[in-house]
Amino acid sequence: MSEEALVKEKSNPDFQWYEDNVEIRGCDLSLPRIKAAYRELSALNRKEGERIVSATSKPDDMPDEEWEKKTAFWRDDAFRLTVSINGFDGETAYGETESIFDSKNLPAPIKSIYFTNLTAFSRNANGNEPPNHFSLTISFEKPPLFDPNPTVSEPTANNSKLVSHCQDVSYFRAIQTIVANKINSKKKWYSFIHAKFAYDVGLWFVAFPYALYWITIYCDHWLPSTGAHASFRVAFYIYGLGLSLFSYRALFGYLKWAFPVNILEENKDNATKHRILLGGIITSLIVGGIKSVVVNLF
Repeated sequence: MSEEALVKEKSNPDFQWYEDNVEIRGCDLSLPRIKAAYRELSALNRKEGERIVSATSKPDDMPDEEWEKKTAFWRDDAFRLTVSINGFDGETAYGETESIFDSKNLPAPIKSIYFTNLTAFSRNANGNEPPNHFSLTISFEKPPLFDPNPTVSEPTANNSKLVSHCQDVSYFRAIQTIVANKINSKKKWYSFIHAKFAYDVGLWFVAFPYALYWITIYCDHWLPSTGAHASFRVAFYIYGLGLSLFSYRALFGYLKWAFPVNILEENKDNATKHRILLGGIITSLIVGGIKSVVVNLF
């Protein structure tokens, strides 16, 4: 019998699908949490497999015993969630059960984790897709330390997402709920720095006013308007703002590198000392600014 029997014919011209693309950003994760999500998604997929196999008709010329073996094989093999755990050095661990998350041979540190119900079904259905399918990608990559990308207003690049394409709305909602509760529920407080326009907000409401204040203070101190070098004040402002913009961009890139989009506890990120350094830099800038305002304006 052809494996295409697993694929249901879509004879209804008003056939409806539900699609979604949910971003996974700002999450503080661990392998046990991801394993728990895998377990629940796997149980949901097995239940869906039971429904599909039960609805598949037995060919008239196939003995009952052979049909039972065939359907038992489909239940076991066609409705698994395949998992790929990738390391930064190119190493990949592959599995089709939740035990993969307990393996001692996982890449370290882990770059990304991907699992889907497409692979197992397709190999049993001549490459066809199941009526309800999804894939989940979680990436722990960091942005470059100094990002030359001109589109600084865009969110920090990260391909972590849940992609679902379903016929059954209850299956569709169940996937969303599991991912929301197990993956997307524990957020880091600093996730806003990776959002769209975070760079611009920081520039116009924090960095630019701060830089203008200090440039004005030093300009009046070094180049007073009644002094012999007053004609250099415009050049000082232009150069000062340019240098300030470069410094802000470098500091913002360093901040996003030290506090990445998603964090995996087992990776034991060594950026702690960089976070402490950044904390010291930002604190000194704030304290210095407050002291200067108090002295010069009040």
